[in-house]
Amino acid sequence: MPDGSKAGLSGDIFAPDFKDTPYWWEAAPRTVAVPEAPPKSVDVAIVGSGFTGLNAAIDLARAGRKVVVLDANDLGHGASTRNAGYVGQTLKHSFRDLQNSRGDEYAVAVYREMKGAFDAVAERVEKEQIDCGFKICGRLILTKSQRQYEDLADEFERRNKHLGTQFHMVSKSELRNEIGSDLYCGGAVIPSLAAIHPGLYHKGLLDRARSAGVTLIGGTPVTGIQRDGDGFDVATTQGTTRAKDVLIATNGYTGNLWPWLQRRLIPFDAYMIATEPLDPALMAKLLPTDRTYLDHVHDIISLRRSPDGTRILFLWRTGTKPTTARKKGAQLHADAAGIVPEIAKLKITHSWTGRCAGTFNLWPHVVQHEGIHFAGGYCFAGIPMGTYLGRKAAARILGTQEAKTIFADRSFPTVPGHTGSNWFMPYVMKWYGLADRWQSR
Repeated sequence: MPDGSKAGLSGDIFAPDFKDTPYWWEAAPRTVAVPEAPPKSVDVAIVGSGFTGLNAAIDLARAGRKVVVLDANDLGHGASTRNAGYVGQTLKHSFRDLQNSRGDEYAVAVYREMKGAFDAVAERVEKEQIDCGFKICGRLILTKSQRQYEDLADEFERRNKHLGTQFHMVSKSELRNEIGSDLYCGGAVIPSLAAIHPGLYHKGLLDRARSAGVTLIGGTPVTGIQRDGDGFDVATTQGTTRAKDVLIATNGYTGNLWPWLQRRLIPFDAYMIATEPLDPALMAKLLPTDRTYLDHVHDIISLRRSPDGTRILFLWRTGTKPTTARKKGAQLHADAAGIVPEIAKLKITHSWTGRCAGTFNLWPHVVQHEGIHFAGGYCFAGIPMGTYLGRKAAARILGTQEAKTIFADRSFPTVPGHTGSNWFMPYVMKWYGLADRWQSR
């Protein structure tokens, strides 16, 4: 890939109306939060107003619980309205790796729940009638070498055999029907996967939470959580609320609120750009099938059309050192042009970042520790897992049979000396890059 570190510094690649905020906020702008005191007492206090917190809040409120959602920033300021908008059924642990380490039954159980997480998004959107561009458009996973191509084919042949996952392999000669790039040797199309407008999905969840009677408070950081008898005192900058149960749903934005959790999460930044609108004929040439596109690599590279079909959205350089939106945007612009050369002629209208979180065992988690509930650590599966585990966390608080999940109460490890800093992430991503180049040779 080209190094875009010095590209575009003249400003030629930036549109006159360039913004350093997410493209998604154009259709779903953030409402500036007014700090306010929480209720004196609630049944459930949820910290974090993203997909996890809102999905949990809706289910809890509809079950008759008095719920407050608290956020340090504007409601939905974080990663839920900043991500790429992919709705998939894949973990960092491949089906093959789970087969080899734990056997067929375990691998099937995990990936059936991933299908359940995908379905949770589809069902929420359909039942709540949320207009958010949810579309089953299929995904093309791209490979640069025969080794990668065979590895990908083997993975999906196993999923097809055990789960019925439909796919078809695409040869190099057929790729131009899928993407305007000569960089790849082939790939796999998974037709059942989807895309969404995350900003509008979040807006729909906010609206449904309000309608369910949830108290939503932004601009009011939680400063401490203290257990007292059979409940918790949740302190904020505007006062304290007494809660029977607490759910932490802050993921990459958790900070030092709960040191036990901080030692188990690895926060990292992801970066995206949006291009100016394209002529429809050019879009049909560059991304003719309107799928979502991923490289078959550890260091995720993604490319897609905007939901209205007018722009190209590109994500890469996750976990690299932060810099200005313009500098990172220039890097991503050059990277995208290294894949689809004609992107070099397009200007950038938006360049932004969002903070995600991984875990040391690369598993998402829904847990209860010392009475406090948590769901997160999604490792690049934020939309389906945030929806699914948010609802599982609610079921665990309610004590219903729907609470059962393979992602609950597994070992949630840390490493000696880790206190929540992500200083090592650029080195991890460099290692991933080396591994990807080795596989691509």
